[in-house]
Amino acid sequence: MLRKIGLVFLKEMKMMIRDRRLTVSVVIISLVVMPFLMGFIGNIDRMTGSEASTVTVVLVDQDPWLVSVVERVADVQVLVGPRHGWADAALINVRREGAFIRIEGDGTHARTRAVAGEIKAAIEAEREVQVLASLQDRGISEKDLRPFEVTYVDTASEEKKSGILLSVLIPYLAIILLVSNANRALYIAVGEKEKNTLASILISNAPRQAIVIGKILSITVFAVGSSLLLVAGMILFANFGFTLARLPDGVSYSLGPGQILELIVILGTLALFIAAIIMMLGTYARTAREAGIYTTPLLFIAIFLAVFSFSSTDFGFMAYGVPVLGNALAMRDSFLHELAGDRLLFVIGSNVVLFLLLVWVSVWMYNKESVLFRA
Repeated sequence: MLRKIGLVFLKEMKMMIRDRRLTVSVVIISLVVMPFLMGFIGNIDRMTGSEASTVTVVLVDQDPWLVSVVERVADVQVLVGPRHGWADAALINVRREGAFIRIEGDGTHARTRAVAGEIKAAIEAEREVQVLASLQDRGISEKDLRPFEVTYVDTASEEKKSGILLSVLIPYLAIILLVSNANRALYIAVGEKEKNTLASILISNAPRQAIVIGKILSITVFAVGSSLLLVAGMILFANFGFTLARLPDGVSYSLGPGQILELIVILGTLALFIAAIIMMLGTYARTAREAGIYTTPLLFIAIFLAVFSFSSTDFGFMAYGVPVLGNALAMRDSFLHELAGDRLLFVIGSNVVLFLLLVWVSVWMYNKESVLFRA
């Protein structure tokens, strides 16, 4: 039986490899195009120069102290004088209103918000210096003012800092690409009907369950391979600084051997489940077009479920038993070094049980000529 499954699997894999356009497009899209697009989105401000662009700050009042403080802020052009004539060019306006210093800026621009925050911090720091000097003149020492200091210590390891950024997008993209490419391999399930070669494989000495499982395995390998290429491409681009977010100095994006194994198992069991669905629907369909109508909702359902991987919420143990959702959550936890063994086993178990059920349905269909050759 295993030998017959292997023969069917190799036959289907050879057909896919011979389709050069399909193979090359999957490799390029997974390894280069999608990682590049994600990195481009994350670096568009830096590439266009807006991240370090100079922000114009108008100081409405002739206030030497305020001018000296604001001028210490990096990448700021300070204009002093009345607002009239400068209002259109200014992104930030600063002025005194009695005991208050008012900072005005357009909050829809990230650069404006950042500079306004730096100006506020610089003014508050200078205010504290003045307060300390005034109190010391009255005989109150700095030690009396600050009996203790409060510090925050980041205990996260370098691996976890790397993982938190990897877990933001990769689980979602890897699963969506897996489902999408499994759909692209739909012709493995239904192609022989359109080519009128189905009868020849049915009369071969390969049992029909071997045919079904062999075809499912070929779809699985194709889908998993594309997702793993995506993960490799995302990590490669990230280590060259082309990613959605930047890591602290000295920290690099990487996955340990255990995480790689978990990733393969999580994606592999999901691919078995998705491939079994495609095989079942493709077996029932009369043409590839009809099968495409049946399998199209798979991608939308996968998008809906995978998007929950963006949340840091603990959805509870039972959520890991939901296909796609559980796989997305397990991948996120694996990147964060937080994947519990029982949750991983639950993900694997739920996918495998559903895979076996769908295989049984597909084999039942393959034993029904009325299904295979329905008009």
